[in-house]
Amino acid sequence: MKSKTSARPAALFYYGLLGWALGAVAVPIYIQVPYLYSRVLEVPSAWVGAILLLSRLLDAVLDPLIGLWVDKRKSKTNRYAFPVALSFPFLLCGMYGVFFPFGDKPIEYAASLMASLIVVHLGYSLASIAYQSWGAELGNTDKERSTFVAVREGIGILGVVFAVSFSLETHAVMIFSGFGGMLLLGMLLLLLLAPKPATAGLSVLQKGAALGAAAVESASGGLQSMGQKFKHGLAEVVKPLSHTNFRKLMTVFLFNGLAAALPATLVPFYMRDRLGLSDSDQWVLAVYFLVGAASTVFWVWLGGKIGLAKAWLISMVAVIPAFVLVVVLQEGDLYGYLGVCVLTGISLGADLSLPAAIVARLIQDNGEQGQTEGTYFGLWNWVNKFNLALAPTFALGTLQWFSYSAADSKSETFRSLSLMGQIANDPLIWVYALLPCLLKMVAIVILNRAIRTKGSIPC
Repeated sequence: MKSKTSARPAALFYYGLLGWALGAVAVPIYIQVPYLYSRVLEVPSAWVGAILLLSRLLDAVLDPLIGLWVDKRKSKTNRYAFPVALSFPFLLCGMYGVFFPFGDKPIEYAASLMASLIVVHLGYSLASIAYQSWGAELGNTDKERSTFVAVREGIGILGVVFAVSFSLETHAVMIFSGFGGMLLLGMLLLLLLAPKPATAGLSVLQKGAALGAAAVESASGGLQSMGQKFKHGLAEVVKPLSHTNFRKLMTVFLFNGLAAALPATLVPFYMRDRLGLSDSDQWVLAVYFLVGAASTVFWVWLGGKIGLAKAWLISMVAVIPAFVLVVVLQEGDLYGYLGVCVLTGISLGADLSLPAAIVARLIQDNGEQGQTEGTYFGLWNWVNKFNLALAPTFALGTLQWFSYSAADSKSETFRSLSLMGQIANDPLIWVYALLPCLLKMVAIVILNRAIRTKGSIPC
């Protein structure tokens, strides 16, 4: 069943505004929190990395289950509304704990961070899975679907820009207040005025099947064992992976996501330690995200012309030169780094607007529109959170393993080395630029082969 919702400006705005608050949730956690807790609050880097990993892994395990729950909810109007509303207290309380940790010792800060992240991740999962599934049922064409995604992610970028434009250690109250206000406003507009998915409530066929299944279960006297129920539930959770096209897309997303998550974790370290930039130079990150938001218009247009997957592939290839620039920049190269932010920001626009639209297209191609959106996006979010969990753990752990210090790159011995010598002796460059470049190239190869394979990822 196709959605009858066209991409009208009012519909786009009412649906997309919640993205502002969700953007202001995600980015501080994987960009600003590692620096705040490891450098300002003096929690050991390895502890911070482990906390981010464990909290993300616990959250990631729940994502497919939340997705299945969203799909199985019975509602006469909109099965996505309640999960979105339920996320509100978790997001608000969790972010308060992240921004204003309890205690006055590193170990107490670490415990507070762990508890707060578990709460905020749960809220984010509830909101994002239901929100993405809602959007996947809006629009009649690939272009309209990608437009809803682009507006949602583009508005989300504005929340990101707000969050990264201020130092978390000095402007936490301002960032949290803005986040809380926009979270409330975005939810009200979404729940009260946004277009409803055409299949948001269970269809007559689905309701009949559910009633029939209930009758059979009752007649059998509840003989089905817990093991059988668990096996059946697990099979439903992983059902999207039975489709080759979705498995290939998830693999591309894994490598491409890691290529983005590693430098995102280390960007404050690179800016301060390698380039010698200060908090007043945070505006270059705002440029990165604003370019990403603006470029979504181009990628939606290009995706409509040549296909979503081909446009995504072009964006990956185009960003490779940015990794080369990152390696050769030296202290004080503010405008050189600005160029890097522009190049990577353009690629970010594609990552924001195209992959989720491809997932929506795959759901339709697999004949499951209006039935399994939550399950698909639950698995999709699982991969995304795995990336965000692995990146800080690996990045911060690597720096601590090599006894990395900000003073290393400023020593006379280091400065006297050739460029290749500096690269070889700087673990920050390895993890910030060289490894992400390799991961990006792997994603390019896999996506290119999938596009060329008939019946795989749609072009």
